Amino acid sequence: MIVFKNKKLLSIFLLIILSVIWGSSFILMHEGLKVFSSIQMASFRLAIIGIIFLPFGIISINKIAKKDIKWFFIAGLLGNFIPAFCFAQAQTYIQSSTAGILNSLTPLFTLLAGLLIFKKKYNKLKLLGIIIGLIGAIILIISKPGGGIERNFHYGLLVIAATALYGINVNIIEEKLSKYNPLYIAFISLSFLFIPSVFLMISFNFPFVSMFNIHTIKATVCIMILGIAGTGFGLIFFNRLIQISNGLFASTVTYTMPVVSTIWGIFYNESFGLIQIASLSLIFTGILLIRKRGA
Repeated sequence: MIVFKNKKLLSIFLLIILSVIWGSSFILMHEGLKVFSSIQMASFRLAIIGIIFLPFGIISINKIAKKDIKWFFIAGLLGNFIPAFCFAQAQTYIQSSTAGILNSLTPLFTLLAGLLIFKKKYNKLKLLGIIIGLIGAIILIISKPGGGIERNFHYGLLVIAATALYGINVNIIEEKLSKYNPLYIAFISLSFLFIPSVFLMISFNFPFVSMFNIHTIKATVCIMILGIAGTGFGLIFFNRLIQISNGLFASTVTYTMPVVSTIWGIFYNESFGLIQIASLSLIFTGILLIRKRGA
Protein backbone atom coordinates (compact mmCIF):
# COMPACT_ATOMS: atom_id res chain seq x y z
CA MET A 1 0.00 0.00 0.00
CA ILE A 2 1.25 3.47 -0.91
CA VAL A 3 1.27 5.78 2.13
CA PHE A 4 1.64 9.54 1.74
CA LYS A 5 2.57 11.62 4.77
CA ASN A 6 2.65 14.76 2.66
CA LYS A 7 -0.86 15.97 1.76
CA LYS A 8 0.40 17.76 -1.34
CA LEU A 9 1.88 14.54 -2.75
CA LEU A 10 -1.28 12.64 -1.87
CA SER A 11 -3.34 15.31 -3.64
CA ILE A 12 -1.28 14.97 -6.81
CA PHE A 13 -1.45 11.16 -6.66
CA LEU A 14 -5.25 11.19 -6.27
CA LEU A 15 -5.52 13.73 -9.07
CA ILE A 16 -3.62 11.44 -11.46
CA ILE A 17 -5.65 8.36 -10.50
CA LEU A 18 -8.93 10.24 -10.92
CA SER A 19 -7.80 11.60 -14.29
CA VAL A 20 -7.28 8.08 -15.62
CA ILE A 21 -10.48 6.66 -14.09
CA TRP A 22 -12.79 9.49 -15.08
CA GLY A 23 -11.00 10.25 -18.34
CA SER A 24 -11.73 6.66 -19.42
CA SER A 25 -15.38 6.81 -18.37
CA PHE A 26 -16.50 8.50 -21.58
CA ILE A 27 -15.29 5.69 -23.83
CA LEU A 28 -16.86 3.16 -21.46
CA MET A 29 -20.19 4.96 -21.91
CA HIS A 30 -19.61 4.93 -25.66
CA GLU A 31 -19.25 1.13 -25.56
CA GLY A 32 -22.24 0.67 -23.27
CA LEU A 33 -24.49 2.69 -25.57
CA LYS A 34 -23.83 0.25 -28.40
CA VAL A 35 -26.20 -2.18 -26.65
CA PHE A 36 -28.21 -0.29 -24.03
CA SER A 37 -30.34 2.84 -24.23
CA SER A 38 -29.09 5.93 -22.39
CA ILE A 39 -31.53 5.46 -19.49
CA GLN A 40 -30.82 1.72 -19.25
CA MET A 41 -27.08 2.34 -19.17
CA ALA A 42 -27.17 5.17 -16.61
CA SER A 43 -29.58 3.38 -14.27
CA PHE A 44 -27.59 0.12 -14.50
CA ARG A 45 -24.37 2.01 -13.76
CA LEU A 46 -25.87 3.53 -10.61
CA ALA A 47 -27.67 0.36 -9.51
CA ILE A 48 -24.45 -1.67 -9.67
CA ILE A 49 -22.54 0.58 -7.31
CA GLY A 50 -25.68 1.22 -5.26
CA ILE A 51 -26.16 -2.45 -4.38
CA ILE A 52 -22.45 -2.81 -3.54
CA PHE A 53 -22.44 0.24 -1.27
CA LEU A 54 -25.91 -0.29 0.27
CA PRO A 55 -24.81 -2.45 3.26
CA PHE A 56 -22.01 0.02 4.05
CA GLY A 57 -24.40 2.93 3.61
CA ILE A 58 -26.83 1.46 6.15
CA ILE A 59 -24.00 1.09 8.67
CA SER A 60 -22.50 4.51 7.93
CA ILE A 61 -25.77 6.46 8.23
CA ASN A 62 -25.78 5.76 11.97
CA LYS A 63 -22.45 7.60 12.27
CA ILE A 64 -23.59 10.96 10.92
CA ALA A 65 -25.77 13.75 12.29
CA LYS A 66 -29.42 13.40 11.26
CA LYS A 67 -29.53 17.04 10.21
CA ASP A 68 -26.89 16.29 7.54
CA ILE A 69 -28.70 13.36 5.91
CA LYS A 70 -30.35 15.71 3.43
CA TRP A 71 -26.93 16.91 2.26
CA PHE A 72 -25.84 13.33 1.55
CA PHE A 73 -28.99 12.82 -0.53
CA ILE A 74 -28.47 16.09 -2.40
CA ALA A 75 -24.81 15.17 -3.03
CA GLY A 76 -25.87 11.85 -4.55
CA LEU A 77 -28.55 13.53 -6.66
CA LEU A 78 -26.44 16.40 -8.00
CA GLY A 79 -23.06 14.69 -8.09
CA ASN A 80 -24.08 11.34 -9.57
CA PHE A 81 -27.72 10.65 -10.39
CA ILE A 82 -28.72 13.50 -12.70
CA PRO A 83 -25.27 13.86 -14.36
CA ALA A 84 -25.19 10.12 -15.18
CA PHE A 85 -28.33 10.48 -17.28
CA CYS A 86 -27.19 13.77 -18.83
CA PHE A 87 -23.90 12.24 -20.00
CA ALA A 88 -25.55 9.04 -21.21
CA GLN A 89 -28.10 10.92 -23.33
CA ALA A 90 -25.47 13.38 -24.61
CA GLN A 91 -23.20 10.57 -25.78
CA THR A 92 -25.91 9.05 -27.93
CA TYR A 93 -24.86 11.83 -30.29
CA ILE A 94 -21.62 13.59 -29.36
CA GLN A 95 -18.15 12.04 -29.34
CA SER A 96 -16.65 10.71 -26.13
CA SER A 97 -13.68 13.07 -26.53
CA THR A 98 -16.04 16.05 -26.87
CA ALA A 99 -17.83 15.02 -23.68
CA GLY A 100 -14.46 14.79 -21.94
CA ILE A 101 -13.47 18.28 -23.07
CA LEU A 102 -16.79 19.81 -21.98
CA ASN A 103 -16.46 18.09 -18.62
CA SER A 104 -13.39 20.25 -18.01
CA LEU A 105 -15.80 23.13 -17.30
CA THR A 106 -16.30 21.75 -13.79
CA PRO A 107 -13.77 24.10 -12.08
CA LEU A 108 -15.48 27.09 -13.71
CA PHE A 109 -18.87 26.05 -12.38
CA THR A 110 -17.32 25.23 -9.01
CA LEU A 111 -16.17 28.83 -8.80
CA LEU A 112 -19.46 30.19 -10.13
CA ALA A 113 -21.54 28.13 -7.68
CA GLY A 114 -19.31 29.25 -4.83
CA LEU A 115 -19.82 32.86 -5.88
CA LEU A 116 -23.58 32.80 -6.49
CA ILE A 117 -24.85 30.20 -4.02
CA PHE A 118 -22.31 30.05 -1.21
CA LYS A 119 -21.39 33.75 -1.33
CA LYS A 120 -17.64 33.18 -1.66
CA LYS A 121 -15.56 36.14 -2.78
CA TYR A 122 -13.63 36.15 -6.03
CA ASN A 123 -12.10 38.96 -8.05
CA LYS A 124 -12.54 40.09 -11.66
CA LEU A 125 -9.68 37.95 -12.97
CA LYS A 126 -11.43 34.77 -11.88
CA LEU A 127 -14.70 35.96 -13.41
CA LEU A 128 -12.82 36.63 -16.65
CA GLY A 129 -11.63 33.03 -16.48
CA ILE A 130 -15.23 31.83 -16.27
CA ILE A 131 -16.19 33.88 -19.33
CA ILE A 132 -13.23 32.65 -21.41
CA GLY A 133 -13.89 29.03 -20.46
CA LEU A 134 -17.57 29.29 -21.36
CA ILE A 135 -16.68 30.83 -24.74
CA GLY A 136 -14.51 27.78 -25.42
CA ALA A 137 -17.40 25.50 -24.52
CA ILE A 138 -19.85 27.38 -26.74
CA ILE A 139 -17.47 27.15 -29.71
CA LEU A 140 -17.18 23.41 -29.16
CA ILE A 141 -20.89 22.62 -28.89
CA ILE A 142 -21.92 24.71 -31.93
CA SER A 143 -19.19 23.27 -34.17
CA LYS A 144 -19.24 19.85 -35.82
CA PRO A 145 -16.06 17.78 -35.32
CA GLY A 146 -15.48 17.64 -39.06
CA GLY A 147 -16.40 21.28 -39.67
CA GLY A 148 -19.63 23.22 -40.07
CA ILE A 149 -22.32 24.41 -37.65
CA GLU A 150 -23.82 21.90 -35.24
CA ARG A 151 -27.60 22.16 -35.10
CA ASN A 152 -28.05 19.51 -32.43
CA PHE A 153 -26.14 21.53 -29.85
CA HIS A 154 -28.59 20.59 -27.09
CA TYR A 155 -26.64 17.36 -26.61
CA GLY A 156 -23.61 19.43 -25.65
CA LEU A 157 -25.78 21.52 -23.33
CA LEU A 158 -26.63 18.34 -21.41
CA VAL A 159 -22.95 17.90 -20.58
CA ILE A 160 -22.67 21.55 -19.55
CA ALA A 161 -25.71 21.08 -17.28
CA ALA A 162 -24.00 18.05 -15.71
CA THR A 163 -20.79 19.99 -15.05
CA ALA A 164 -22.82 22.81 -13.49
CA LEU A 165 -24.32 20.26 -11.08
CA TYR A 166 -20.82 18.91 -10.38
CA GLY A 167 -19.72 22.44 -9.50
CA ILE A 168 -22.60 22.90 -7.06
CA ASN A 169 -21.93 19.49 -5.54
CA VAL A 170 -18.23 20.20 -4.99
CA ASN A 171 -19.21 23.24 -2.95
CA ILE A 172 -21.79 21.24 -0.97
CA ILE A 173 -19.22 18.59 -0.07
CA GLU A 174 -16.65 21.23 0.87
CA GLU A 175 -19.07 23.35 2.91
CA LYS A 176 -21.41 20.74 4.42
CA LEU A 177 -19.78 17.30 4.37
CA SER A 178 -16.01 17.73 4.53
CA LYS A 179 -16.07 16.89 8.25
CA TYR A 180 -17.07 13.32 7.42
CA ASN A 181 -14.99 10.37 6.26
CA PRO A 182 -15.02 10.29 2.42
CA LEU A 183 -16.11 6.66 2.63
CA TYR A 184 -19.27 7.71 4.47
CA ILE A 185 -20.02 10.33 1.84
CA ALA A 186 -19.72 7.80 -0.97
CA PHE A 187 -21.49 4.95 0.81
CA ILE A 188 -24.49 6.97 1.94
CA SER A 189 -25.00 9.21 -1.10
CA LEU A 190 -24.77 6.31 -3.57
CA SER A 191 -26.94 4.02 -1.43
CA PHE A 192 -29.77 6.55 -1.79
CA LEU A 193 -29.61 6.04 -5.57
CA PHE A 194 -30.09 2.26 -5.58
CA ILE A 195 -33.90 2.09 -5.40
CA PRO A 196 -34.66 4.82 -7.98
CA SER A 197 -32.05 3.32 -10.32
CA VAL A 198 -33.60 -0.16 -10.15
CA PHE A 199 -37.04 1.39 -10.62
CA LEU A 200 -35.85 3.08 -13.82
CA MET A 201 -34.21 -0.13 -15.06
CA ILE A 202 -37.52 -1.96 -14.71
CA SER A 203 -39.59 0.93 -16.10
CA PHE A 204 -37.43 1.19 -19.22
CA ASN A 205 -37.35 -2.56 -19.96
CA PHE A 206 -33.78 -3.31 -18.99
CA PRO A 207 -32.81 -6.61 -20.75
CA PHE A 208 -31.99 -8.60 -17.59
CA VAL A 209 -32.29 -11.95 -19.35
CA SER A 210 -30.05 -11.18 -22.32
CA MET A 211 -27.46 -8.93 -20.67
CA PHE A 212 -24.89 -11.69 -20.34
CA ASN A 213 -25.14 -13.19 -23.82
CA ILE A 214 -22.15 -13.10 -26.14
CA HIS A 215 -23.39 -9.97 -27.93
CA THR A 216 -23.85 -7.79 -24.86
CA ILE A 217 -21.16 -9.02 -22.48
CA LYS A 218 -18.61 -6.37 -23.54
CA ALA A 219 -21.10 -3.54 -23.01
CA THR A 220 -22.16 -5.04 -19.68
CA VAL A 221 -18.57 -5.27 -18.44
CA CYS A 222 -17.88 -1.68 -19.54
CA ILE A 223 -20.87 -0.37 -17.58
CA MET A 224 -19.93 -2.43 -14.52
CA ILE A 225 -16.40 -0.95 -14.62
CA LEU A 226 -17.95 2.48 -15.10
CA GLY A 227 -20.19 2.02 -12.07
CA ILE A 228 -17.68 0.43 -9.71
CA ALA A 229 -14.52 2.33 -10.64
CA GLY A 230 -15.86 5.54 -12.16
CA THR A 231 -18.80 6.18 -9.84
CA GLY A 232 -17.85 4.29 -6.67
CA PHE A 233 -14.11 4.46 -6.13
CA GLY A 234 -13.84 7.67 -8.14
CA LEU A 235 -16.24 9.37 -5.72
CA ILE A 236 -14.30 8.14 -2.69
CA PHE A 237 -11.02 9.44 -4.11
CA PHE A 238 -12.62 12.74 -5.12
CA ASN A 239 -14.18 13.33 -1.70
CA ARG A 240 -10.83 12.62 -0.07
CA LEU A 241 -9.15 15.05 -2.46
CA ILE A 242 -11.62 17.78 -1.50
CA GLN A 243 -10.90 17.16 2.18
CA ILE A 244 -7.12 17.41 1.95
CA SER A 245 -7.07 20.32 -0.51
CA ASN A 246 -10.18 22.31 -1.44
CA GLY A 247 -13.08 22.10 -3.87
CA LEU A 248 -11.48 24.26 -6.52
CA PHE A 249 -8.24 22.26 -6.54
CA ALA A 250 -10.15 18.95 -6.59
CA SER A 251 -12.21 20.08 -9.58
CA THR A 252 -9.01 20.67 -11.57
CA VAL A 253 -8.87 16.93 -12.16
CA THR A 254 -10.50 18.10 -15.39
CA TYR A 255 -7.11 19.47 -16.54
CA THR A 256 -5.93 15.99 -17.45
CA MET A 257 -9.23 14.13 -17.94
CA PRO A 258 -9.71 15.57 -21.46
CA VAL A 259 -6.22 14.34 -22.38
CA VAL A 260 -7.16 10.79 -21.39
CA SER A 261 -10.58 10.96 -23.07
CA THR A 262 -9.04 12.41 -26.24
CA ILE A 263 -6.44 9.64 -26.42
CA TRP A 264 -9.25 7.08 -26.17
CA GLY A 265 -11.26 9.01 -28.78
CA ILE A 266 -8.37 9.05 -31.26
CA PHE A 267 -7.83 5.32 -30.63
CA TYR A 268 -11.49 4.80 -31.59
CA ASN A 269 -11.07 7.00 -34.70
CA GLU A 270 -13.06 9.98 -33.44
CA SER A 271 -12.49 13.33 -35.13
CA PHE A 272 -10.15 15.72 -33.35
CA GLY A 273 -9.08 18.91 -35.11
CA LEU A 274 -8.43 22.62 -34.73
CA ILE A 275 -11.89 23.37 -33.28
CA GLN A 276 -11.36 20.90 -30.46
CA ILE A 277 -7.83 22.19 -29.80
CA ALA A 278 -8.98 25.83 -29.78
CA SER A 279 -11.93 25.09 -27.49
CA LEU A 280 -9.82 23.09 -25.07
CA SER A 281 -7.18 25.85 -25.05
CA LEU A 282 -9.80 28.49 -24.15
CA ILE A 283 -11.27 26.31 -21.40
CA PHE A 284 -7.83 25.63 -19.94
CA THR A 285 -6.97 29.34 -20.13
CA GLY A 286 -10.10 30.05 -18.13
CA ILE A 287 -9.16 27.41 -15.55
CA LEU A 288 -5.63 28.82 -15.25
CA LEU A 289 -7.04 32.28 -14.56
CA ILE A 290 -9.33 31.06 -11.79
CA ARG A 291 -6.47 29.02 -10.30
CA LYS A 292 -3.98 31.91 -10.43
CA ARG A 293 -2.42 32.59 -7.03
CA GLY A 294 -3.42 35.84 -5.49
CA ALA A 295 -6.25 36.25 -7.95
